[in-house]
Amino acid sequence: MASFFHAYCPEGVNSKYRLIVFDDKKEAFIPLTEFYHDQFNRISESSVIAYLNTLEPFFYWLKYKSYYKARKVSWDDDPEAVKEAVRQYLIEQMNCKIRGRDGHEGVYLTSKSSKTVQLYLSAIKGFYKTMIRLKKYTQANPLIDLEYKDSVSEQPGERGNRPRMPKAAGTEEPLSFRKQTDSYFKIINEEWVPEIIGDWDLPYRIYQAGDTQGWRLRDEVITRFMFETGARISEILELTVGDYRKRSDIHELAATNKGSFKRRIKFIRISPETLKLLIKYVNSERRHFASTQVKFNDLPDGEPLFLSTRGTPYTYSAFYSNWSTITKNAGIKLNPHKARHWFVTSMLRGIYEQSETAAQIEDKKKQLIEYMKWRDPETLSVYEHYYDEQKFRDLHEKLQESYMQREKEYFKSAKKRSVVKSPEILMAFELKSSDEKQDWLNEFFEGMEP
Repeated sequence: MASFFHAYCPEGVNSKYRLIVFDDKKEAFIPLTEFYHDQFNRISESSVIAYLNTLEPFFYWLKYKSYYKARKVSWDDDPEAVKEAVRQYLIEQMNCKIRGRDGHEGVYLTSKSSKTVQLYLSAIKGFYKTMIRLKKYTQANPLIDLEYKDSVSEQPGERGNRPRMPKAAGTEEPLSFRKQTDSYFKIINEEWVPEIIGDWDLPYRIYQAGDTQGWRLRDEVITRFMFETGARISEILELTVGDYRKRSDIHELAATNKGSFKRRIKFIRISPETLKLLIKYVNSERRHFASTQVKFNDLPDGEPLFLSTRGTPYTYSAFYSNWSTITKNAGIKLNPHKARHWFVTSMLRGIYEQSETAAQIEDKKKQLIEYMKWRDPETLSVYEHYYDEQKFRDLHEKLQESYMQREKEYFKSAKKRSVVKSPEILMAFELKSSDEKQDWLNEFFEGMEP
């Protein structure tokens, strides 16, 4: 199906845009293009690309299938028309249910709802914030709850007849994040469910596919980082030589965390084998594309560890393209972020298998929470809930195997008896189931003078 899509500026073409979004007619769609470049300077590229991937289908749908008062809706339409278009998209394309509430509308997820509903709502609200900031949309943000500030200010504080103290004061109970947002569309019944990946050989299948495909040493090192550290791919791609030197342990690197604004507030730990591969990459393959030919020990602290073939910092989109080729060769459809889920699941399994007492389990769980830098310690409990379910499934399967074996033995022995006494039923129970570059592309970028 035709849709909007984006493409990076081809090598050798001089343009003010590093990326352009095109519509289904292969014509440049400047609003989304400007949105990308504005957000690129504010958040990680992987996040911007994720936003584009969820907005491009919406703008295609908006162009052909949106209606408001018997007319099509354009992206720069009045706020009510945009709201109606977003509402229709949530219902028709994302299988959500919408219920009106005071000053906003509640979004109820169903069993058929897309997993990207929250991402879409964040992206579309961010798009209009950008358009307003760039003065390309002159009306009020249609995705903002205009009554939000008033509703928050009206809530009483702990001190009677006085305004609430700021959150930083720590003297009053914080307002619920989920209930108090400035979004016009608010997800009401959202429940985050982690990806529990029980294929313990998953990393090795990826490594083998990479070797077969003849991947670059750079991508092998990055992939090993993902599975060994549990770090987000954006955090790995942002690593510098100085991040390695900041830690006293030779197998650790300082790293950013989501929402840390580039501050190195945590560390990640790699295996001795991956450390050898990292140094080998920096001293060999990386030098072919770097502007400086010095080896690892002489590189400046600010030098990024991973470079593209152009000698620029390696981006998420470039890595993802190579990652997709490798995983496809392995016969696996896998988002890079799932390596993080695999890491947590594996660590949790190791904690239970290698601990002798409940106290040891709790102590190791606290260490894992601190390592992952989760803002909410309850995040691990969600993993545990689903991990416990998996452990029950394993137990249940073994129990059923035992039942089947006993059944076979019973009927085998029954044939030897002339009278078979009916077994007494003690209990019944029920379990609930839980590139080729194209000429038109070069022409577009060449027309975008710097």
